[in-house]
Amino acid sequence: MHLILASREDEASMSMAGRLLETVDFRNYTGYDGVLAHGNFLFSFIDVKHLFLENFDQLFGSLRENISDVIFLSRHSSKADIKSLTVHPTGNFNGALLGGREKRLSMSDPGKMTATMRAMNQIYTGSTFSVTFEATHHGPLLDIPNFFIEIGTTEAQWKDTDALDTVVQSIMAPVTQRLPSYVGAGGGHYMPKVTRYAMENDVDVGHMISKHALEEINESMFLQSIEKTPNCKGFIVDRKGVKSQAKQLISSVCDQFGLEVILV
Repeated sequence: MHLILASREDEASMSMAGRLLETVDFRNYTGYDGVLAHGNFLFSFIDVKHLFLENFDQLFGSLRENISDVIFLSRHSSKADIKSLTVHPTGNFNGALLGGREKRLSMSDPGKMTATMRAMNQIYTGSTFSVTFEATHHGPLLDIPNFFIEIGTTEAQWKDTDALDTVVQSIMAPVTQRLPSYVGAGGGHYMPKVTRYAMENDVDVGHMISKHALEEINESMFLQSIEKTPNCKGFIVDRKGVKSQAKQLISSVCDQFGLEVILV
């Protein structure tokens, strides 16, 4: 079952949760206090910010074995005030300033995450928000597949009805395809070329490494990004957004394990 989590410490998360519970018939899940259910979806609140969730197994106990993946409802912050609807995996390629562990990646959720982004792109018909991936960049650290879905970037956007409805409908949309998964590499934080390629082709994307992160990681982190991207077939690489040294390292890793490199 898909578990949707909202943080009481996150205003946008609470707005998203409110709209979800207003429009979808979630009911008490028998035997588990504070957990609601609708079809193959579960919902619950947490009291800490998602980034710093450390006790997932303790919170959900025996329910853990029934959870296929976790979807975090969250705010998105942007210094440039970029209004966006985003999805991204969790983990840290370097330090752990925003939760998780240094140089540790969570298990990504390529199928559900990419399908959710595509659904948002189809459902949202306005002009205020951009629908996009974000690179992997913060906690929490979980061994169960998970991703964040976010609305950015101020209170006005967090309460925007069109944005809230787009998020809710996209999460609840069924995933009917099982597509090959790839690690995205290169470009800025919003991974524009990787986002566009995933929108237009039959691929799913798991972990994503921005150009900035590529400058500091080594082969072991590339291997971890593959391991933590289920059904990984290779890398989708922004050919102009990756320096030659990183590009050579990606090529070497892919040759070693028989993986594909798609240049975009």
